[in-house]
Order: sequence, then C-alpha cells, then structure tokens
Amino acid sequence: MPFHRRLAAAGALLLVLVACGSSGGEARGPSADDLAVQVASFDLATGRPARFIVGLVTVDQRLIGYGEVDMRFSYVGTKDGANPTPFGPPVKGSYLPIHGSEVPSPQPATPQIVAASNTRGVYGAQAGFDRAGFWEVEVTATVEGKQRRGKGAFAVNETHAVPAPGDPALATETLTLTTPDVPRPAIDSRAGSGEIPDPHLHRTTIAASLAAKRPVVAVFATPVYCTSRFCGPVTDLVDELAHQYADRADFVHVEIWREFQTKTVNKSAAEWVLRNDQINEPWVFVIGADGSIAARFDNVVTKGELEPLIRALPVIGRQG
Repeated sequence: MPFHRRLAAAGALLLVLVACGSSGGEARGPSADDLAVQVASFDLATGRPARFIVGLVTVDQRLIGYGEVDMRFSYVGTKDGANPTPFGPPVKGSYLPIHGSEVPSPQPATPQIVAASNTRGVYGAQAGFDRAGFWEVEVTATVEGKQRRGKGAFAVNETHAVPAPGDPALATETLTLTTPDVPRPAIDSRAGSGEIPDPHLHRTTIAASLAAKRPVVAVFATPVYCTSRFCGPVTDLVDELAHQYADRADFVHVEIWREFQTKTVNKSAAEWVLRNDQINEPWVFVIGADGSIAARFDNVVTKGELEPLIRALPVIGRQG
C-alpha cells in the first residue's frame, strides 16, 4: 500500500498553497528562535470545536514541553487555489505528555526545552473550522525568556473519515485470544515470543460488547511498528485503566497489522481506521452502552483526558 507516497504528495501540495497564500506577511529565512510545528491531529473536519494537537521542536530539533502556548488559525484555500484569510484570535494550548513521561510536580508553568528521554508530548487546544480546505496554524511560545513562533499546515475535510463522536460504533469482530488460526503478533505486535502482554484487552470483541450493551474503550494501535512511537504508551494507558475500571466498561486493543512485512492490515482495524490506503494511529474510542461513540482521541491521550470519561460510566459489573 503506497501510504508514504500518498501522504508525501498531499503534503507537498499543501505546502505549495501555504507558501503562495500565507497571511503571515513577507517570506523570510528561518531564525534560531523559530519553532517547527508538526500538526499531530489526524482527521479534522468542519463543525463544532474539537481537540487540535501539535508537536513543537526548535529549528535545531530540540523538543519543547510543558506550560501553555498560543495558537492562531488561518484559512489558506483549496487545491484549486489560495484564498487566505487573516489569522484569528489566539487560543491557549496546554501540554499533553505521553503516558509514562516523567513530569515534574508541579509541572513547569512555561514551555521548556526538554529531553526526549524525560518527556514527550503535544500541545492541545479546542479549535473549530468553518470551511473545508487547507489551513495554517501559527504557534507562539515563550521559551527561556524568548518568544518563539512557528507555523504548520494542515487539511480540513467536510466530514470525518474515521468514526467520530455521535456516530454509531462499528460492530467489529476484533481478534481475541480464542480466535482460531491467528498468529499471536496479529493480536498484539509485542507477542513475538507467543505471549500476549495484555491478555485482558483481548477477551471480547467490540461486536460482542455492543450486543451486550456494555460500554467499550477501544485502542487501535501497533505498539511495535508505530512510526510516532506513541502507540505503546497509549496502549499501556488503556491497559492500566482496564485494571481499574473493568466493572464500568470492556477494554479492547485492536492491533493494526495482520502481517507487517506484507503490509496486511487486520480486517477489524481496516474497518475503523484504514482510509484511502492510509492508516494513522494510535486511536482511542470511548463507546457508550447505547452503541454510539462518546469520545475519540487521536495520536496522544492522557490519563487526565480519558479517566474522567470512564469514571462517569455507571458500575455494571465485570465482563462475564
């Protein structure tokens, strides 16, 4: 599947439009105080405000973490041409550390240059987009007393491609420990030795939980092959919460790859997150007892975001 070629072609078109239509003024070369902004949201669409996330690094590739940043948004245009609008008012973006990061308490109040061995994460804000096409985000952060700024480009669609809050959950027959004739790594890519590291995340299918009218927390991730390296920590977070809240919901891990070497995707993963020959992951979905998607998180989710949603579910007893 030509994932990378499709993504590269779309990215090149987007960058050309942004260069032609940016509302940021005259072009200039990079400065030592600039930020490189990587939009980390996967499936943006018009409509009500939703979580928008970015990763930040300095131009010399040092990570930025902690504190808050300002984000401003500008519409750029469509593939047919640029039609830029001025940047809107700033919205605050807060740091969202990936699960397992070492976060000081109290957390630093302002953005810092951090080591990847200590913390990794993104900045998240609520943002809404009123039209489909290409957009630009400008992020401003005060780091070590200096104001740093950078821009990132991204696309917004008319509708979501991946199931979104309010949509009915797909009644997918996900792989379980008892599914016959399935190699262990197809159930969890970490099971190269044959042992499934999170067996309680593979005891039921999404379809069975929906039929039993039980809430579901489903993580779609490939811990071994994830390009962002966020899949393992996100799966570990769902695993941790599964131990605490198995009496409120069923917890399911859906491995992406049936066979990574041949790029064969598990059917259950494809139904949810394979779109236009492209897969982005990880994803976490919270599904209510009524079978509708209550929340979804792309790329990064923190315990502070996910746990309150699970705690709000009624106690229904552990899976039988």
